[in-house]
Amino acid sequence: MVLAAIVMLPMALCVFVNPNAAPMPWWTFLMMSLGMIAFAIFYCRFLDWFTPPGATDPFGRYRPSVRRKS
Repeated sequence: MVLAAIVMLPMALCVFVNPNAAPMPWWTFLMMSLGMIAFAIFYCRFLDWFTPPGATDPFGRYRPSVRRKS
């Protein structure tokens, strides 16, 4: 969703420059992109609310920031 929001920001600029390019006003694209970013952030926070204390990340071994000892 954040990637889609990043794409929609330049689209809002293009529609602002040429209003005939889209059937909606330019500010709808801007508001949708900000809404998508906010939804993605708050959804992650909502899922963290359900995580039990002391739980480990089962997919931590696939993340490059976590180094495994060999």
